[in-house]
Amino acid sequence: MTLADLVLLTKKIAIGILIFLIPLVIIAGSIWLIHFLFNQHH
Repeated sequence: MTLADLVLLTKKIAIGILIFLIPLVIIAGSIWLIHFLFNQHH
């Protein structure tokens, strides 16, 4: 494994993690927002 291979692998892993995390963050954020807004009205 050369340094270039290692950098490429690291980038692929980082992109994979981001692709996995972004939808989770959006879902968690919208659930939190719904709860927050719902709790304010009651």
